[in-house]
Amino acid sequence: MIPAAFDYKRATSAAEAISLVSQYGDDAKFLAGGHSLIPLMKLRLAQPGVLVDIGRLNDLSYITDKGDYIAIGALTRHMRIENCDLLKKEVPLLAHAASHVGDAQVRHRGTIGGSIAHADSASDLPATTLALGATYVATGRRVSA
Repeated sequence: MIPAAFDYKRATSAAEAISLVSQYGDDAKFLAGGHSLIPLMKLRLAQPGVLVDIGRLNDLSYITDKGDYIAIGALTRHMRIENCDLLKKEVPLLAHAASHVGDAQVRHRGTIGGSIAHADSASDLPATTLALGATYVATGRRVSA
C-alpha cells in the first residue's frame, strides 16, 4: 500500500525537533531509521500529517557508561548495540537481542528509539529492555495547563 500524504521536515537539532513536534502536535511523528514507522504508514495504521526527520542528529546516538547504569541514545543503531564491547560485557542480553533484529540492512539503519517507541513486534528490543528494568527518558516541550 501507499501511505497517506504527509509533509516532511528535517530537524537540525533536538531542540528544533521538539519545537516542530510541538508546533504540529499529534499530527507529527519522528522519523529516524523508519523501519518501524514506514510499515505502519503503508498499512495506514499510522497517518501522520508531518514527519520530523531526526535521523541525522548525532547527539542522540550514544552508548555511555554512567557508573551505575548505561545510557543509550534513542538514535543508536541496532548494529552499534549488537557490536558494543561495553554492552557485550555488562548487558549481554541486550547485545544478543540486537543481533536478531531484522537483517543486517535493518540493523544498520534501524534505531533502538524507534523500536521502543513503536513497540515494534518485529524487534525483541522493547521486551528485552523492559525485562532488563530499563528506564526510558523522554524530553519534550513543557505545556502549561
